[in-house]
Amino acid sequence: MITVRPTDRLFFAVIPDEGTVEAICSARRKLCGKIGLSGTEVLPEHLHVTLWHVIDDIVPPAPGDIDALLQRATTIEAQPFRIAFTRAKSLSRGAFVLYGGKGSADLEALSVKLRDALTRPGTEKKRPFMPHMTLLRSETILPSRGIKPITWTAREIVLMHSLLGKTTHHPVGRLPLRPGPQLSLPGFDF
Repeated sequence: MITVRPTDRLFFAVIPDEGTVEAICSARRKLCGKIGLSGTEVLPEHLHVTLWHVIDDIVPPAPGDIDALLQRATTIEAQPFRIAFTRAKSLSRGAFVLYGGKGSADLEALSVKLRDALTRPGTEKKRPFMPHMTLLRSETILPSRGIKPITWTAREIVLMHSLLGKTTHHPVGRLPLRPGPQLSLPGFDF
């Protein structure tokens, strides 16, 4: 029996701005040096907070599918909000993450809104959601610890296409956050 593994993933995420990415990478270096943690670092351009995992598939997403997902996501109402990660810890499967603090409730609410907009009633995935940002993968397991807060303002949600196992992420759509339905889709005609 041949097992076919997914090659492509679509997910919605919040991505920090360039200055915040630099601050996160600097904090990661300092924190890992202080606690003696090493591992495979997440590339700076891949730092994100996953809001909703859409699908893993064996084929790349079709442009029409991407457009349909973005169109459905435009129905949510969410305005820009501050995120402040104030803690770091190890999760299962070796992820060392930032989490906690201001904005976590807003991230959770945005995740629920995306789930509700993107799934058919009765088919939604019920999985626990803990807003976090993976910094690196390590076999060392560390307990939760406080960190100097890392903050930024989430101003948009991004639909990402990831090539699984290839360390490749591509944004395929962006939706600005603002009160009311997210109707402005730069670069997309519906």
